[in-house]
Amino acid sequence: MVLVALTLAFVSAHEKIKITGTIVKVEATQLDVKALDGATYEIDMKESTQVMRGIKKVPRSELQVGQRVVADALGHDMFDLEAVLVTIQK
Repeated sequence: MVLVALTLAFVSAHEKIKITGTIVKVEATQLDVKALDGATYEIDMKESTQVMRGIKKVPRSELQVGQRVVADALGHDMFDLEAVLVTIQK
């Protein structure tokens, strides 16, 4: 079973959101993560989005469907998210 954490904190005009779940779709500019609550979050990825495995920075090409990840994102709400950091879990 996948552990899911969804944390909201207000940071100026944006919300800081942490989503833990399983990747269900990967595209060049978007990552879809399914959380334990059953919701699938579509998270935009920009050139500045970092991808990490542990403490090592890895290329975006390492993101694959079925992997557990933690996505740190900013957005106005849950439907407008931009990833700042995606960490691949073991």
